[in-house]
Amino acid sequence: MPGLARALNFVRQDVSVTERDDQRAVFAAACSARAWQAGGTVYQTADRLHEWAAVVRLVHSGAYDLVVVDTIDRLATTEAGRMAVLGMLRRTGIRVLAVRDGVDTGDPVGCALVDSLFTQEMIRIGSGGCNATRPGF
Repeated sequence: MPGLARALNFVRQDVSVTERDDQRAVFAAACSARAWQAGGTVYQTADRLHEWAAVVRLVHSGAYDLVVVDTIDRLATTEAGRMAVLGMLRRTGIRVLAVRDGVDTGDPVGCALVDSLFTQEMIRIGSGGCNATRPGF
């Protein structure tokens, strides 16, 4: 079916088994509600950008169209880590849906909300902002 989005789930491992199961359930429900194809999962095993680099490679390879997390807080364990991840995703044009936060960088409101999370310092170092030439950011 044309236009069927292929979604990749990102799950943090540093939480309980129940919380990991909850993250997967949120992903499945979000995909079902939007008629998206629920794809694989990337598990973050440490608080670093290594797994997010794998996400970027998977999306840019064409295997997936976007990344789904249950909340923005799942991007990383610290505020600095979340800003680093969001910066990476913005620079590479990857769309993110944070389901429980209601944030989808594929729409102008979600993109603007994510932009508002960044400080002047993040903008100063070249993370950029919403850009119509980069879908998802």
